[in-house]
Amino acid sequence: MRWAELLDVLTDSDRKREVVIERATEAERLALFLLRREGWAAKLAPRDIRHFSIEISKPGQRTAVELKNQRAKVHLGQIERFLDFLSSGPKHFNTGLFISSSGFTPSVYAYLREERIANLQLAIMRDNNLHFDPERIDQAEERERPIYIGVFTCKGGVGKTTISAHLAGAFAMNGYDVALIDLDHQQNLRKILGEGVYLPATRGNFGSVVSVLTKDEWDEGDYRETKVVVCDCNPEFEANPRDYVQKFDYCIVPTTLNPLGINKNADVIKRTLSAIRRENQKAELFILINALQTDEANRNILLNQALHAQFKTLRETDSRIHYISPADCAIRFSKQLLYWGYHLFDGSKPQLAFRSVGRYSYPRMDFLKLVDQLELHTEIAKAKSAGTS
Repeated sequence: MRWAELLDVLTDSDRKREVVIERATEAERLALFLLRREGWAAKLAPRDIRHFSIEISKPGQRTAVELKNQRAKVHLGQIERFLDFLSSGPKHFNTGLFISSSGFTPSVYAYLREERIANLQLAIMRDNNLHFDPERIDQAEERERPIYIGVFTCKGGVGKTTISAHLAGAFAMNGYDVALIDLDHQQNLRKILGEGVYLPATRGNFGSVVSVLTKDEWDEGDYRETKVVVCDCNPEFEANPRDYVQKFDYCIVPTTLNPLGINKNADVIKRTLSAIRRENQKAELFILINALQTDEANRNILLNQALHAQFKTLRETDSRIHYISPADCAIRFSKQLLYWGYHLFDGSKPQLAFRSVGRYSYPRMDFLKLVDQLELHTEIAKAKSAGTS
């Protein structure tokens, strides 16, 4: 039902109270009406404000509302920006409300649960109603076979094992059971994580398992609940089993954003992409910046432009090659990731580097955003098991 049709069904008293705001979009007008129907006083944000769309209030409470009317689901990067506004913006806002017409990615729900964000509520605007239980609406369909993701580059020392393990952990936080396959002859995953890790339930969500397996131990028939398979690949391409490479739906190719890395790794990445394409024509290939130094913004901009230019020609000939801009997603340098695996020396139990330090856990946010990047380019959300919804 459109705004004009909605006005036709209002009572006379409602119609007198409701004023059509000319500058508002149709989605904003509908949101204003629905929020007022929920008992809020609601008005549009000033024209020069870009951090939120609507302001609502009740006695003793003022809430900033961000409204997104878009085809794609709202992803964690958009939520992160709104959370930054809530923490550093006008102090007269007690809470925030994020309304989406299309829903939210699983990473959004996982992150809000894990970080215990209490000052932000989510809602879906659909069928002329506001639904404040959006995760139930966003439950995805079950997929017949697991999704296969390879983390690979034709050289060592770029963080493949760390990325593989924590990408698997991010999927597990989204409600997937994950198989983490160690294809590297050094078997570092098994050394660090043993047989696997369990991510316990939070706020009523089901816990999930990351099982660490060798290439010979993995069998789809034995792990029917597993919907995502992440492979830590051998840097020697020929040493990776062809049947695994041919199954890859997605490949993550990590690199670093520094002058030496750009000069050396750009050719390595091109060889990596070429090698994958010889065995697999369908996989979506994602180039990811690892160990990003965030305190060098100006240098990062210049280096990012130089690295991106290296792959422009490849992108023109292969639409399945994606360069992930650090502005959208990168794995930031952190001591948590640098010292991941320290439990081997202090005798503690195996775990991922997702513990919150200070305000947030940056590794947790970064890897959940990486999952979002994959979901925004794919239908990976369909892999969500009905049993873990």
